[in-house]
Amino acid sequence: MTVHVTIALDEAVKARLDALADARQAPIDDIVAMAVWEMAVEEEAAPVLATDEEAAFEAAVDQGLKSLAEGRVHSHEDVVAALAAQRTSRKG
Repeated sequence: MTVHVTIALDEAVKARLDALADARQAPIDDIVAMAVWEMAVEEEAAPVLATDEEAAFEAAVDQGLKSLAEGRVHSHEDVVAALAAQRTSRKG
């Protein structure tokens, strides 16, 4: 069963959701549903981040979004190839 919920967001949050949805090439509905699900599941399993941890996380996300906006990105294929090369060098 699916339940539809309406929430109020300020423009800054909406803009961040739009950027995240664009980056993941997914509808905002899916992004929000995933966030709600993760919060509901992880809330039971892990404590809430301390304020300094949360600030560091938010800063890292902001930096990632800035890099994305500036076009400083790597293709999925390049990342997979680099990880495969690292794995090969470790085995060798």
